[in-house]
Amino acid sequence: MTAFWIALGAIAAAFIARGVKISEFRQAWIDGLRSDISEYISKAHEWVDLYLVFNSEGTQEKKAEIAPKLDGIKYDALHILSRINLRFKPDDENANILLGKLLGLLDPEKLVQKNEYSSWRKLSDEAVMGARTLLKEEWEVTKNPLSKLKLQWCGKSLTKKSS
Repeated sequence: MTAFWIALGAIAAAFIARGVKISEFRQAWIDGLRSDISEYISKAHEWVDLYLVFNSEGTQEKKAEIAPKLDGIKYDALHILSRINLRFKPDDENANILLGKLLGLLDPEKLVQKNEYSSWRKLSDEAVMGARTLLKEEWEVTKNPLSKLKLQWCGKSLTKKSS
């Protein structure tokens, strides 16, 4: 009987250690995602600032001078967006909405004429709010990994009862 309790204790300890390790990996994932989103939004902000200067230039010579830098900033931002994109499952609906909002920060067609900068700020604020919500949800799962399982189990049992 003593051997049974020792074995049960060892299994429980292994299960707890595994949960702690998964939480550590999840926390690193969240921190990396937060850093990449912040870096991307900063780079997109740099891009829109230069884009507005580019559009206000009257001469093609000056525009030709700015264009390579504008493209360079955009491609740097898209590189960061790719890192963000690769952190999510393809069918993660909330993540896909956030990714769409982030991509929209580099889309000149989303800017409102005569109000370009403030319309970009509005898009940026929406993207930041989406990121905050998603990161908070992920943090709650990391903090209490059993809550997601509990919600999934309860949701399935509620579905079965209502059928």
